[in-house]
Amino acid sequence: MNLNDVSLFIQVVEHNSFTAAADKLGIQKSTISRRISQLEDDLGVRLIQRTTRKLSLTDEGQDLFERCQPLLDEMTNATDHVTSKQSEPKGRLRITMPPEMGLFIMNDVVASFVEKYPLIQVDIELSPRVVDLVDEGIDLALRVGALSDSSLIGRRIAEVRLRLFASSNYLKNAEIPNTPEDLKQHQCIGTLLNTQGWPFSNWNDGQPVPLDFRLRANSLSFCKEMMLKDLGIARLPESFCKEQIEEGTVEEVLTDFTTPLVEIHALYPSRRHLNAKVRLFLDHMLNSLKDHPWLT
Repeated sequence: MNLNDVSLFIQVVEHNSFTAAADKLGIQKSTISRRISQLEDDLGVRLIQRTTRKLSLTDEGQDLFERCQPLLDEMTNATDHVTSKQSEPKGRLRITMPPEMGLFIMNDVVASFVEKYPLIQVDIELSPRVVDLVDEGIDLALRVGALSDSSLIGRRIAEVRLRLFASSNYLKNAEIPNTPEDLKQHQCIGTLLNTQGWPFSNWNDGQPVPLDFRLRANSLSFCKEMMLKDLGIARLPESFCKEQIEEGTVEEVLTDFTTPLVEIHALYPSRRHLNAKVRLFLDHMLNSLKDHPWLT
């Protein structure tokens, strides 16, 4: 049995496609198909059931994948660890993150990382969409909020405290809220991902206050701009409006009520160990964000 053929088999299963695996590896689809057929001949069993629409594993194929995939990951991890000590890290690192995180939190981190490791090329996608890391060849994703994709693993890197803000002009023409329940009588500006309302740790056992948002967007910067145009109350990172508060054009509301911390996670595909470039970036990021004003 050729271990290179086993590695190709693992790639096909992880990508759920001969074509996607070929694109990722930069080789012909026919080459992968031929090598998988050779592997099946060597083992004397059918590993993959091929149809025009989908790919499925036989029982023998599933058993081989479950047994060999962790072993190959360990080999890759060990190789990355050794080579990273022998030479200066190089290659392309692909990262995705929300726009505001890139502009206001990760900008200095990325800049200093590029300066520190000049042979690593960094591709940054600033997008609020949830990217499929495996299908799109992304090495690392930074995401805000609760995680729902169990196929990814990673680590929590920080937490953000959100506060409620409104323009002084808006509050001149509206009754200042005294409790979270009062928000129902106000114009509120939310995010597209929020459909339930805003929770408070010390109100109603943490259950969200149901809100009929006047305006929602997928950008915190846009929400802030709409708040500055006197359109209502917005929930934003606590340092996001520091300058406007000092100027007196924005006020924080419901200061006696605590919003839960929002977690930021660094994620990577569970079926691949951290390569050297990702590991270096994670270490650099964690060290650089220790004193960031947005984070706890």
